[in-house]
Amino acid sequence: MGNKLCRHVVTWLALCLFSPIYAAPYAFITNQGANSVSVIDTQINEVVKTLHVGDKPAGVAVTSDGKRCFISNPESKTISVIDGKSLDVIAEFAAGDGPLGIAIGAANKRLYVADWYEDLVRVYDVHDYQLLAEIDVGESPSGVVVHPNGKQVFTADRDSNAISVIDTDSLNVIQQVQVGERPFGLALSRSGAYLFTANVASDSVTVVDTNTFDIIDNIPVGDTPYAIAVLQDDSKIFVTNQHDDTISVIETQTWQEIMRLDIGGFPEGILAHPDGKHIYVANWFDNEVVVLNAMSLKVITRIPTQEGSRAFGIFIPGGS
Repeated sequence: MGNKLCRHVVTWLALCLFSPIYAAPYAFITNQGANSVSVIDTQINEVVKTLHVGDKPAGVAVTSDGKRCFISNPESKTISVIDGKSLDVIAEFAAGDGPLGIAIGAANKRLYVADWYEDLVRVYDVHDYQLLAEIDVGESPSGVVVHPNGKQVFTADRDSNAISVIDTDSLNVIQQVQVGERPFGLALSRSGAYLFTANVASDSVTVVDTNTFDIIDNIPVGDTPYAIAVLQDDSKIFVTNQHDDTISVIETQTWQEIMRLDIGGFPEGILAHPDGKHIYVANWFDNEVVVLNAMSLKVITRIPTQEGSRAFGIFIPGGS
């Protein structure tokens, strides 16, 4: 009995020492200046692989199961596809003149790509990358998000000062809503009840009711807000302010900014980890990702990446 137990212990130790460590989950960070993606294991908060992709990568979208990651490359006019298990680039396909913001449909079947130059959203099949539709939206679409119910897609049409609402059955725009000046990043509450737009020219966040499309509030934030993250319980949203190197923390109960945190050089992409405990921020000028404790709002660590980290979109599966 003792020898058998010893053998089990030795086998378990060998597995721990020599088996590969799998992430739970990975964060995929686009580095625009290096034409690369840094893959961070969020369990250990270290870069475990760096991948070469297309020219000037910006947008990120990961399927909810983590099996596929899509990267928009505006300069090479392509989308790169990363296998979420092997962490290899497995495909690259043409995607119009200016692919930027990208998002995955609720059932992991469709990829929505905003074309900055052509003022439209292209819809692709996630599995074979075939083009399914082209949808005219407003001017210079940037951020794209999909409602949790899968029935609507929203784009931030920067030069129209508006959002477009796309019906996913008809693949047509059913409404356009005026928001702040030059909306860029978008986020949805986890419930889907509210849509948030980061308005880079009016230094504000617009809150939109997704049932009525009424404007609930316009909240002043820092200089040139870029992207937004939503805590898993919908209690707070976090906004990156590019030009003053800060993050605004907004309480959703009052729609008030309650704190502004110094975070580092030119923060861009931001996301709440699905564990509800951590916030990840890509700092473009500092070539790093900052990890915050979502409760204490203290910096846990800074992870070196590569030049020009943007991470625009859902760069962690299940993140928000």
